[in-house]
Amino acid sequence: MTTKTRRGPYLKGVARRAEILRIALDAYQTSGPQGPSLKSIAAAVGLTEAGVLHYFDSKDDLLVAVLEARDAEYADAYDLTALDGVWALLAHTTRTPGLVKLFVDMTAASANPDHPAHAFMQKRAGGIVELVERILGPGHEWQARVLMAAAEGLQIQWLRDPSTDIPADLKRLEAALEPADD
Repeated sequence: MTTKTRRGPYLKGVARRAEILRIALDAYQTSGPQGPSLKSIAAAVGLTEAGVLHYFDSKDDLLVAVLEARDAEYADAYDLTALDGVWALLAHTTRTPGLVKLFVDMTAASANPDHPAHAFMQKRAGGIVELVERILGPGHEWQARVLMAAAEGLQIQWLRDPSTDIPADLKRLEAALEPADD
């Protein structure tokens, strides 16, 4: 008796998905706050919109994958073990309004536990708490939550008013949240 096993993805399909993701990330990094359309991403990879979505479960899955790819790229590019690296990353985000808008949109959508962004944002939040505790020391979970909430809110303000200085405001907040020496 033979058992039927499900085949994994073909290498060509994996490579094509990675290409779509790379092009979509680049499109979001270079776009204005409106972000690129799925149609423009599809055209850049030589597919239809349906062809692009063949490689992802849905458009929202593609968008979450773009944010995952962004986070992986940033983790490689910035020293996130030190505050200077975090501030440099935050300053960089103000040069990528399309990605900021995508992040804000997916943050709001993640409130729905059934949305593809929900698990991603929960995992990301846990990673940020760990990062802040590595930098500030153990026992700073509430400061991490406050800084994360402020960063998310400041990104919304920055989309409305690009003169908002996200890193400077967060630096001031971080200094205010430092525990007083006993």
